[in-house]
Formats: sequence, C-alpha cells, structure tokens
Amino acid sequence: MSLPKFTHITPSTLDEALELLSEKGEKARIMAGGTDLVVAMKHRTEVPEFLIDIKELKDLDSIRSAPDNGTVIGPLNTLDAISRSEQIMEQFNLLAQAAEKVASMQIRNVGTIGGNVCLNTRCWYYNQSEQWRKSIAVCYKMGGDKCLAMKRSDKCNAVFLADTVPALMALDASLKIVKKGGERTIPIEEFYNGSGHPPNLLSPEEILTEIHIPEAPPASFGVFLKDAPRQVLDFALTNVAILITFQERDGACKDARIVVAGVTSYPVRSVKGEDVLKGEKITQKLMDEVADVVVKDSAPISPIWVSPDMRRLVIRALLKRGLQAALEFARGI
Repeated sequence: MSLPKFTHITPSTLDEALELLSEKGEKARIMAGGTDLVVAMKHRTEVPEFLIDIKELKDLDSIRSAPDNGTVIGPLNTLDAISRSEQIMEQFNLLAQAAEKVASMQIRNVGTIGGNVCLNTRCWYYNQSEQWRKSIAVCYKMGGDKCLAMKRSDKCNAVFLADTVPALMALDASLKIVKKGGERTIPIEEFYNGSGHPPNLLSPEEILTEIHIPEAPPASFGVFLKDAPRQVLDFALTNVAILITFQERDGACKDARIVVAGVTSYPVRSVKGEDVLKGEKITQKLMDEVADVVVKDSAPISPIWVSPDMRRLVIRALLKRGLQAALEFARGI
C-alpha cells in the first residue's frame, strides 16, 4: 500500500514545532519513530497534510535525574534505549522489562517511548485497508455513529495495547505536555479517555515533552508480564505490570500497584486488587483472592483477537506468575 501525499517538515527547535502545530492544527500529525503512524497512513485511517518530524529535537531524547531524586525521560528515547539504559534498569527495572517486550528489535530500534505512551487503540474493524473498510459501515473511530465491535455501545471500544504504559502507571509516572503559550503536567493515569476514540487527552497542538518517574521506595519489586500470539512482534493479548513495596521487618506488602492493559480501551489500575495485598504477606490463597478482584476490575472486552473469557484466564495466569515472583523476592529481604 502506498502512502498518501503529505508535506514533511523537520523543525529544529521545540518552539518551531509548537508554532507549526498551532498553525496547522488538525491537518498535522507529529512523527517520531513513525512505526504506528506510517502504517495508519497506508491504511488511510490517518491522512495528515503535514508530518511534523520531531526527531531533530535533541532536548527530548535525554534520560536525567530530577530534583526530587526521580528520573525524567525524554519521549524521543527509543524503546531499545530504554530497555538497555543502566539508569532505568537499576532504578525502574519494571519499565526496562516492558520496553524490551515491545514488538521486535527492529521496531524497538526506531519506535519511541513517547510514541508508545500516545499509541492509538486498535480494532478488527479499524486497522484494515481503506478498500476493506469500504465494505462495512463507518464506525465511531472513523467518524461514524456506531461501534461495530460492540453493537449496543455508545462509544468506541477499540483496545489499548501499549506495553510501557502499564509499567509507567505502576511507577506513578507523570507527563509534561506543552503547546504554544502553555504547558501542563498530569499523572499518566489521567491521560487516557476511557474510550477508544480519542484514546488520550493530547490535543493536535500539543507535544509530550517529559515523562517523570518518582524515586521508587526501598524494598520494591516490579515485574512486567505479557502474553501475545507470538512473543516477538505481536501486540499483547494482555499485559500486566505489578509493583510491590515490602515491609523490611516482616516481608508483608506495604504498598502495591497493579495495572492491566490489552483488555479494554484504556489501561486499568486495580485499586481494589492492590487493597487486598496491602498489609498482608503473599500466600497462594492471597494470590487467588487478588486475581479474582483484578479480573473483575479489568472487565475485558473483545474487539480484537480473543474472547473476554480467554482474556480473564490470561490475566489470572499472568498475575499469579507475577505475585509468585514477588513472593520469592520477599523471602530474600
């Protein structure tokens, strides 16, 4: 499939990029790695008149310490760079694990963490060629008035499948977003809309410029688990990020974050599942109790690949595997 016609612009400064986005508005799209956008353009689900290529904005590809002892990650860091960064592996190994699980080595060498955070949702009826879509009704995500995946729904139910986002949510990350004349910082947990279209709060005039992760507490253990049709290349059937902070005196859970993605139109944090863990020592019985709550919280839907029932089984299996790894960590404290 060929690309539609577009004008490619490479700004040399962030201010220049913001000026272009302010001027072009809905006609423009930001491109960094382009691993998702270029495919969307070939499918004609995205047909921008202008591509604002931000790869030359060198200030956006750093990894540096923050004044609060946390870390600031530039969105132009490739997923491969995140997975191999000694600083990330030492302080936030959960994120390094997630970045390493994205797609293939070739894609990780090009795709960026900012692109993964802003990844579009996917659906059987949307991620198809233009010719294929002409044979069906127009769905919400393409500007229509119905969801083809869930016929009685009043919103788009395309699924959110990014791998790094559950890890970033578990790590309590926040995002700095800028536009011409202003900026805002929001928790990553609040960035997603709860709908498949639009998937997040980023407006056409805005650029994600920083990902901030606070310092992890002592005695913390993080694990990222993913199940996919193929372990290399494919999007997840389900992925799970778990971060547990243990009490050093007795190995009980002091705090916990559990995030599931690949199940609905946004990443799901299971606060109820976390509450079951807090103050308790991990046991096989507790694992089952937590799994019951997290499966219920995640409320899987099925507009792509597998049924909700299969997703529930996968969530339960991944969660128990992650909690078993956390138990082994706690035994070593």
